[in-house]
Amino acid sequence: MPDGTVYAGLSMQTGKPSFVPAAGGRMPDGTVYAGISPDTGKSLYTTPADAPGVYTWGQAFEYCRSLAAFGHDDWHVPSLGELAVQFANRADIGGFNETGRLKGASGYYWSSLQVSDDDAWGQLFSDGFHEDYDKNQVSSLRCVR
Repeated sequence: MPDGTVYAGLSMQTGKPSFVPAAGGRMPDGTVYAGISPDTGKSLYTTPADAPGVYTWGQAFEYCRSLAAFGHDDWHVPSLGELAVQFANRADIGGFNETGRLKGASGYYWSSLQVSDDDAWGQLFSDGFHEDYDKNQVSSLRCVR
């Protein structure tokens, strides 16, 4: 089995074993394979570490939009589904802040899902709890592409 992959079954075309990237696998460009985006059905990649500091929802969008890293400039705040993929694969991806316990603190991660003019969805990575909260509070951030 090639490094950084998992067995996916036999190829329908060749009948030979096929492999897909394993969540948490480092790509040659330095990004980390996070899984499949439920929004696009395509591979989802993330940065190997959280964005430095914590951000309001608006600051999170600006940070990801202006991020040029690992040879890419198409980073974005994850959708709620993409955030769920990161959460499900957090042990393989690594480096997430799982210490948060309070709303609006590091350990909560922003999603791009706006609930109202004042609120957006975030997810706590210590236990998976997610809810909408004030976009002016600060949270952790991990951009995806």
